[in-house]
Amino acid sequence: MNRIDRLNALLIHLQGKPRVPLSKLEERFEVGRRTVFRDIRSLIDAGVPIGGDAGEGYFIVDGYHLPPVVFNKEEASAILLGAKFIERSADSQTIGAFEKAMYKIKAVLKYSDKEYLDNLEDRIAIRPNLRPTQNPDSHIAEIQMAIATNRIISMSYYSHYNDSTTQREVEPLGMVFYSNRWHLIAFCQLRQDLRDFRTDRIQKVQIQKEEFDPSKHPNYLDFLNEALVGTDAKETTIICSAMVSRFMGEQKYYQGFVEEKKLTDGRFEMKFVPPYYDYFARWLMMFGKEVEIISPSELQGIAATLAKELLEHHSAPFLSKT
Repeated sequence: MNRIDRLNALLIHLQGKPRVPLSKLEERFEVGRRTVFRDIRSLIDAGVPIGGDAGEGYFIVDGYHLPPVVFNKEEASAILLGAKFIERSADSQTIGAFEKAMYKIKAVLKYSDKEYLDNLEDRIAIRPNLRPTQNPDSHIAEIQMAIATNRIISMSYYSHYNDSTTQREVEPLGMVFYSNRWHLIAFCQLRQDLRDFRTDRIQKVQIQKEEFDPSKHPNYLDFLNEALVGTDAKETTIICSAMVSRFMGEQKYYQGFVEEKKLTDGRFEMKFVPPYYDYFARWLMMFGKEVEIISPSELQGIAATLAKELLEHHSAPFLSKT
């Protein structure tokens, strides 16, 4: 990045945050602090009102605004890709807001870049989910607002486990997209513990005036990682054929895949830390005799029991005829 581009990017970066630490600027632009000092001085000399210092970080004085931002076609194309994911995974309110933002982005593009983006937009798609969503309005916009302002949420939540709806007061800590759905990680005042709520099961949302302190709770990502790891969380080792290794593809990462190495006979030794042994054993069963469980013995026992049950179940009709 040349200096002119870096100065422009630095100005945009400072404009987008209340205060930016010096270390973050060094990391963002991959330059030393002396270079950052010189760049900030150049912006100040050009009339940009920058406050702060190396200890507390830098900021642009309130009231100063950048001229309208102009996107190039590469930046607009990157935003277009994000838009495709939003169309697939967001609620109707968020999709509508992003469509308005895209119109504004297209409005500042050069004519040739607009044509470029229109051609690209018609030829990029995210494979649609074949299962219809029960609650297309997942209240994502309201949840985002509550998270950003540290406000308590009052919501009606449907529990599929016991087929019931309960009223919850929760302190929203963060949102995570996994298993093809958005999840709200929040402290539930009813249960007095952290909980994972699927947003498509939230039926009503009301943001309360009452605020909460998120620092009093554990990090929401740490909670989620612990929850996803489950209760077994022991390393397991299997050996599988090269064909099965290829067939597993991305599926293995959902099963706690850690590493693999190719053996001299062409097979692969793979290590996992599966969330639950029972589910992991059932997943391995689909590969038949192409997979061998090396350890632990507990997993071997579960797989043997499942294999026996399958044999008895599927052989019963034939044995009854003899």
